[in-house]
Amino acid sequence: MSDLPTGTIVMAEGRRVMRLSSELAPEIFDELLDEYQRLLRDVLEATGGRVVELSGDSATAAFPSAKQAALAAVAAQRAVAAHDWPHGQRLGMSVGLDSGAAEQDVRCAELCDAAEGGQIFLTQAVSTLLEEEDLGALLVRDLGEVPLRRSEALVRAYELVFPTAETS
Repeated sequence: MSDLPTGTIVMAEGRRVMRLSSELAPEIFDELLDEYQRLLRDVLEATGGRVVELSGDSATAAFPSAKQAALAAVAAQRAVAAHDWPHGQRLGMSVGLDSGAAEQDVRCAELCDAAEGGQIFLTQAVSTLLEEEDLGALLVRDLGEVPLRRSEALVRAYELVFPTAETS
């Protein structure tokens, strides 16, 4: 595991994507999932990331800086929202960002779990790294403690707020 990158980690997780496996014919779902994974890989790599894991509806990539990771997260959200998915499906995705080693992505997973589709949640460490950066129209908002979906636990989250295609 020592060759796994460090920096700012981006974890993206599809919202209700895997549920489509029971609603669509297997070959149609496989086509949709392949396209989703290809799109995420392309966006994350094109924005300077190193894809560490791509499995099912989740992707993890490492970036050299918090700003690169934040811009990649926004690019991924926009790409998924704007994509013309097979058979008219609309896909959503939650994203978590943390600073550290790729193999220690527990906080990213918790943030993905807490976020709704279309949201990007950050740890306090990433929020701090972004304070001095020129983020243009992007804003960081402190959400305080937010609940996880799969447990009663709370996690401290900051949200990266970005204009959508309709508002930009």
